[in-house]
Parts: sequence; structure tokens; C-alpha cells
Amino acid sequence: MSTFQSPVVLVNVRRMTDDGLSPGDLLAGRYRLIDRLGSGGMAVIWRAHDETLERLVAVKVLDLTLAGDARMRDLVRREAWATARLNHPDVAGVHDFVQLGDFGVLVMQLVQGEPVADLIAAGPLPWRDAVRIGHGVAAVLDHVHHRGVVHRDITPDNVIISADKVTVLDFGIAARIGEPDEDSTGASFGTPAYVAPERLDGTPAQTATDIYALGVVLFEMLTGKVPFAVRGWDDVAFDHGPPPLLGVQGLPTPVRDLVPKMLSRVPGERPRAEEVAAVLDEALQPKRSHARLALALAAIAAAAAVIWWPRDTPPTLPNADPTPTVSTFLPTRDAALHAVMSVISDGVATGQIRPDAALDLQQVLRVAQSQSQLDGVLVKIADREREGAISPASARTLRAALDTLAATMRSSA
Repeated sequence: MSTFQSPVVLVNVRRMTDDGLSPGDLLAGRYRLIDRLGSGGMAVIWRAHDETLERLVAVKVLDLTLAGDARMRDLVRREAWATARLNHPDVAGVHDFVQLGDFGVLVMQLVQGEPVADLIAAGPLPWRDAVRIGHGVAAVLDHVHHRGVVHRDITPDNVIISADKVTVLDFGIAARIGEPDEDSTGASFGTPAYVAPERLDGTPAQTATDIYALGVVLFEMLTGKVPFAVRGWDDVAFDHGPPPLLGVQGLPTPVRDLVPKMLSRVPGERPRAEEVAAVLDEALQPKRSHARLALALAAIAAAAAVIWWPRDTPPTLPNADPTPTVSTFLPTRDAALHAVMSVISDGVATGQIRPDAALDLQQVLRVAQSQSQLDGVLVKIADREREGAISPASARTLRAALDTLAATMRSSA
């Protein structure tokens, strides 16, 4: 198995683009280039050493032949914008954005692992592995879409697997939801086999585009091939009809029914990312009674209401019972971590958590694997609350979310 290190598409490279740089060059007085990891269609990716913080990073530099194109330069800035606002443990993070001559250079987390494309090259994945990976991507897309961003380039090359961790990469052609699509050249369309038909119609950016691409990736993981014969843009425009049936032994019926809906040519008929994540998560769980499933969904809804309720208006719970009841349902560890990260992101967005405090907490949480490490996060929260970097309300919500995360870690130990 190969080892892959990068936040962008780097596989199956036919040529290296020209960025005018060499190993040993120092960018912005800080980033020492080590070697080229590869290139996509528009940029070169370097492994570099951050001489200030003593860490390895990935540096994305625009091809010099495109440097004179203002739209191409803007794509790098847009990628920095899109990735920086997400703050999700399963999205390769942005460390810095620096100016190099007339265009920007993106400094990102160096992700280690194997692209899903390499796994598929060896044949169809066991259905549980495919569903687990699909669930991870759907959870990321749910977070991304709630932040007003459409990825627009979900492909097997842009999903990296390291043990049980799923990381989504390359927001190079991401757009704001509802943003007009003014690309008449196709430079920001992505890879044809994963491009939803509506992209060719010039419709504004919409979340359903990502669902279609994830549907293609899911189908490909389960069968070893894409659902439609697409080699170019004419094939994207062609109506291929419904996808082939998924004859995968043991695949739960809800997943078998879900994938064709994701691949609908009509964007409005595709499910939302949260619905995809829920179906895939349920497929991975042991069989549960309908009553317990109802309790689980009620617990998730109640937790979401607490996390997302406007801070100035406390929620009113009908028919409050003075006798507390205890539910034994616990979310998965990934879902609990996602909830903590969402509290942090929302705190920054509403001015309740200072950005530097948020970054500090997120960096620790990304590597937290034990109760002692979570205890360290609690200490940080208390310290930051005392210095005024975290509001008391956000501190309370964070502690409650961390309690749930700690419980999921104990239950899976």
C-alpha cells in the first residue's frame, strides 16, 4: 500500500506543472521547500518545513503559466477562504496564506494516508468499508454545507484514508452556496465522471452537486467502477438513465435504495448530506429496535436544539418533568467530536469564542485519544474563559459536548 501525503489531488500525474521553484527555496522567510509531491491541473504541491513552528506542511503553488490569469489566482484565495472557515477535524486544515509575487501560496496540513482511488484500483471494497468511508464524507459535507460552502470536487482522489480516519481534501474549486457559475471554460468543473449534470447548465452553486459526486464515489467503492460511462463533457450532458442495480451481497436495503437517489439527474430529488449520513450510519450499527432508534433520533434532535439555539433566547421545553430521565444512547465518537467542533465553529461565528482560542482547542482535539487529553482540553477551556477568550455560555456548552465525547471514548475502549 502506498503512502500519500498531501491536501490535494496528486495521483496519476502525467506531467509536472512549472512553478519556478526549487528544493531549498525559502518562502515568506519561513517555509523551506523540500520536494515536490506532485501536481494537479493548475498547481504544484510541495512538501516543506515550517522553520518557525518546526513542522512539515504542504505548500500549494499556482502553475506559472496560469499566474497571469486573475481568475486562476482567485481560485487559490477562494480555497483558503473555504477551508479556513470550516474548522472540521476531517478537513485538511489551512495553516497560512502568503503572497508570492503576484499570486497567493496556500500552506496546509500535510495529510498522510491512502487515497480511496488507490483502494478502488485493487477492486471493490467490502461494503462495510465503503459505507464507513461514505459516511465520513457525508458527515463532512453536512458540516461544509451548513457553513455555506459547496465542495464541487468530491472524487476518490480527494478522500484520504488513514486507519479509521477519513479526510476530505482540495477545496480548490469550492464555491459559496448560491454563487453564480460564470465558468465558460470548464476549468472549475472537476473530473467529468463525478460532475453533476446541472454544472453544465451554469446553475448557481448548490449542495446537491456534492451529493451526486458522493453517490458516484459510493457506487464505485461498492462495485469497482463508476455508474455511467463518462469520458468527457458530452457524456456528462447525456441522460444515461437510472444507474445499474447494486448487486452487492449483504448490502443493507436502505443503502441499496439510497445510492440511485443520490445519482438522480434532478438536483431536488437528491437527499441532503445529513440524510445520507444518517442512512449510512444506521447501516453500520448493530440491529436495534424501532423504539431504541426513536429514542436515538430524539436525543440527537434535542442535542442539536441546544447547540444551535440562539444564545440570547433559552429553549423552552414543553411538559417539563422534574424527574430527570437518562438515555443510554450515545452517538459515535466521530459524531461526538463533530458536535464539539461545531460548538467551537459556532462560537467563533457568533463572537463567543476568540479565533485564536478556537484554533488552540481544535488542534488539541484533533489528536485527543484519551481521557487525560480531554482533561487537558477542559483545563484550556477554563483558562480561556478566565481570560475572556471564551464566553461563559460557550464554555458550558463545550463542557457538555466534551462529556459526551468522553463517554463515547469510554464505551468504545
